[in-house]
Amino acid sequence: MNQPLCPVECLNFDADDFLTKHSTFMLTLVGSISAALGVVFSYCLKSRCSKINIGCISCDRTPPNEDVTIISNTENNNNDNI
Repeated sequence: MNQPLCPVECLNFDADDFLTKHSTFMLTLVGSISAALGVVFSYCLKSRCSKINIGCISCDRTPPNEDVTIISNTENNNNDNI
């Protein structure tokens, strides 16, 4: 009776086998996490707030001046009409 010394030896865990069986789940999980991070970072870029706190991430920044954005869009529209 050769019993294993450790219960972990009974599992015979093989990482390649796990990825082969659960590749669709892992792809979905990684894609979902990436999409969620993309939404959070997009929110931070579009926000006009000077201080942003999302969970454990915080940011103090100077938001871009709204007048500068309007002027640059007006200049681009004038160049398109020429």
